[in-house]
Amino acid sequence: MLSARESKRLRALVRREERAESGLFLAEGARVIEDLLNSGLTIRMFIVPESIVDRPEGRNLIVEADQRGLDLRIVPNHEFERLAVTETPRNALAVVEIPAVSPEQILFAPGRAVVLLLDGIQDPGNFGTLVRSAEAFGAAGVLTLPGTVDPWNPKSVRSAAGSSFRIPIVGVSWNDVAQLLHRAEFVVWGASMEGEAVQAPVPERVALVMGNEGAGLSAAARAALDRVVGIPTPGRAESLNVAAAAAILLHELTR
Repeated sequence: MLSARESKRLRALVRREERAESGLFLAEGARVIEDLLNSGLTIRMFIVPESIVDRPEGRNLIVEADQRGLDLRIVPNHEFERLAVTETPRNALAVVEIPAVSPEQILFAPGRAVVLLLDGIQDPGNFGTLVRSAEAFGAAGVLTLPGTVDPWNPKSVRSAAGSSFRIPIVGVSWNDVAQLLHRAEFVVWGASMEGEAVQAPVPERVALVMGNEGAGLSAAARAALDRVVGIPTPGRAESLNVAAAAAILLHELTR
């Protein structure tokens, strides 16, 4: 069971400011929790509804939590529905510590590297797909710039499908990250429709900036760029979705 105070604090984690203050986020669903269990992130609590206790997924989770010495709470179905972060509640909820990552950890790892900078990405679905692409193509990490959706928004976490547990993600300001990128010997490329195609050879260390879904790259981002790159599109579509464009460019940069 949960106390009234615990329930109130957990419900508050849907707010970005509460997540920032507490250092905690919510993750929902059996598949997401399976990824969590394999990630090494610190899980503070599992919450499951009474309705799944006698089902295989419920029994498996209870056994797993017991073996790992994790705090497992079984709550009435109606209480779980109040805590759940989706309109159609999944069958388990985890309270997890936001991983502590610094931009230096991402940028100063030696050798060839690509990092993804997200400049005002607002849609959690796009954000999650961008993080998945970054992991799939071996990016060193994801840096989120002002105006970007919170990586630990429940919808962002769900859309990332476990990738946000495995690839480092950290928020930065342009003033700070521009200096770090220079010191870490990265070239900074920004994606835009008017940009030129990526040509070989690709520099050893590239920071790829993807802009807002509607407005594109911010003025601050454009001022920091070494080059504007794009994707030749012979078809009639006006533009590519930002997540689709990032996947193509990451492939070009890492192949």
